[in-house]
Amino acid sequence: MKSNWLSRQWKELKDEGRRFPWKDGVLRMAADIISVNASLILAFALWYLFYVNVLKAPRAEELAQRFSRFVTEYALMWSLIALLVFLLHGFYTRTRGYARRYKALVVFRAVTLFVIVFVFADYFLFRGDLFPRGAAFLSWMLLLLTVGGSRFAKHWFLKLYRVEPKRPPRKPERVLVVGGAGYLGSALVPMLLDRGYSVRVLDSLLFGKESLKSVDKHLEFELIQGDVRDIQSVVQTMKGCDAVIHLAAIVGDPACEENPQLAAEINRAATRMLIDVGRGHGIQRFLLASTCSVYGASDFLMDERAQVAPISLYAQTKVDSENLLLESRCADFHPTILRLATLFGVSPRPRFDLVVNLLTARAIRMGKITIFNGEQWRPFMNVYDAARAFVVCLEANVDVVSGEIFNAGSYALNHRLSEIAESISKIIPAVDVERVENEDRRNYRVSFDKIHTRLGFVCERSLEDGIRELADMVRKSPAEDFSTEMFNNRAMVRLYVQNGDSGRSSIRMLESLARAARAE
Repeated sequence: MKSNWLSRQWKELKDEGRRFPWKDGVLRMAADIISVNASLILAFALWYLFYVNVLKAPRAEELAQRFSRFVTEYALMWSLIALLVFLLHGFYTRTRGYARRYKALVVFRAVTLFVIVFVFADYFLFRGDLFPRGAAFLSWMLLLLTVGGSRFAKHWFLKLYRVEPKRPPRKPERVLVVGGAGYLGSALVPMLLDRGYSVRVLDSLLFGKESLKSVDKHLEFELIQGDVRDIQSVVQTMKGCDAVIHLAAIVGDPACEENPQLAAEINRAATRMLIDVGRGHGIQRFLLASTCSVYGASDFLMDERAQVAPISLYAQTKVDSENLLLESRCADFHPTILRLATLFGVSPRPRFDLVVNLLTARAIRMGKITIFNGEQWRPFMNVYDAARAFVVCLEANVDVVSGEIFNAGSYALNHRLSEIAESISKIIPAVDVERVENEDRRNYRVSFDKIHTRLGFVCERSLEDGIRELADMVRKSPAEDFSTEMFNNRAMVRLYVQNGDSGRSSIRMLESLARAARAE
């Protein structure tokens, strides 16, 4: 294990060296040296003029000599200190992709630290001629204007006039899967490893880590437990990666309604942070798992150009995340959005709060199922095919998928809910079907022409295949109640919110039950 860790660290160092933009970085360093020297000299000159002309201080000649000494003797020192501080803050690598408040925060912190370090260095090296406090304050303000202002002015100019350098995208080698221990992620991670990718997973492990047990010993697999809302965890896991597949979310309408604030933080705010940090680390490919429920209620066949009309918090957070991602697209950052159909099927992390999965489990255990609003349409998709869709997008030519939205699913899997009941009844005989109408207005059929024609993606597993797999798993499972926390997103959110961090102990207790439920 130790040798594996050392090899990963060595690979990360080589990746950082390979990614460092040496030519551009040297030019930016030179520009910063000019900014630092100009700011400090101007600050000292302004302080000197104020001190002599406004305060009418004596010994103007002595002050002029002191000013000359600071310029001639300190220039090299403050230039080296500035470069060191700025380099450690990622000015020439990570922060280049940061946007909005994150970039401003890093620039503010770096400039402030430089001034503090310089003042202390002056105190210890030149105790007799201390750097004037007024000049220090002025230099801090001028540095924020020159060092920070130049960066934001460049960002504004490039965004306004779309001036983007052409750089050939790298083929992804190391993929970060955020939320990789979940229902979809635990099906996707083994696929990526089988195709030769190095895979790193960031997951809070609310449902434990049993879902990734099959790949735990793989040499190219790394699991990091952390919260997607924690910037330190995000920065740590982004290091050395080429692509990000963002699956982390409070998934489903009921789970989001259980705690709207938590849903907004994880589904929307965390996406913004992932984008900013990812661009700063040179991530070129960013894939987001969205949902076809963004279409809301419609009697028309909805394609990617159709107006979205979310009618739930879950769908709205996904629309917001999509917009954030599309706005961030540039020459070196290529986002792709997959609007997934409603998933079903067997996964290493089972879920039974999904329509097909829940109805199949109830048909086996209770011999009776209830269909709500049977005439409403939904698109469906096996979780195995959903994982394949992400692999296909990741391996597609970047010009085909950059800044694009794809409905992921199949025409053959656009079904009325009543048809789901009929399929279950054929595979599991003697099931009573009850039909109920409620206020749920969601109704949408989805076009999949774009993903079929551009990427050549088609689903391989039918609805009947998934029902049979689920029926076999339920029959072999010792679990009696499939509504418990280990199988249900809403119930798990409720447990987590009620117990806070102490809820993790309850979650760990569920892992042993989950292992038994997955056993065949």
